[in-house]
Amino acid sequence: MIQPLPPLTGVPLFLTDARALALRRGLRERVLGYVTRGTDELLVFEHAPEYPDAGVQVPAGGLEPGETPEQAALRETWEETGLSLTAPVYLASWHWQRGEREEVWHYFHLSAPLSAPDAWAHQVSHGEDDAGLTFLCHFASLNTTGLVPGSGYDSVLPILTQRLSPASSEPSHD
Repeated sequence: MIQPLPPLTGVPLFLTDARALALRRGLRERVLGYVTRGTDELLVFEHAPEYPDAGVQVPAGGLEPGETPEQAALRETWEETGLSLTAPVYLASWHWQRGEREEVWHYFHLSAPLSAPDAWAHQVSHGEDDAGLTFLCHFASLNTTGLVPGSGYDSVLPILTQRLSPASSEPSHD
């Protein structure tokens, strides 16, 4: 029987504050890439059937030495999905704690071309834990991503949804 994880708690921070906190306290920094196709689809993946408990995820991973969060978002997306994208847009940073473990996560939005396939299998190219694993990638509706609530993966979806909404791109008439 799998033991439930302790609850995940966190607070949002500005990027510079989050990076300073990570440096000051020696915390691991991670990035998460919300890859969208159009305005209503999010790229998610699951591990091949031999890892059924991993759940639905988005591209994510730790920063490498000397790497910026933007660079890490692009690298992790490429390693875990095979998509070579550009121009990550910063969305938010969070300081997360689960039990004794603390990390700082930076969330980015990346746009996939409309011609990206609906679904594909990708063998992870790098990463100390993931290299060689097969991820089953597909685009899901932003309304039904399947991301586990409370996992941290879904925490910034409201910011992404707001950014993608047509109303957010209209000029203000105040």
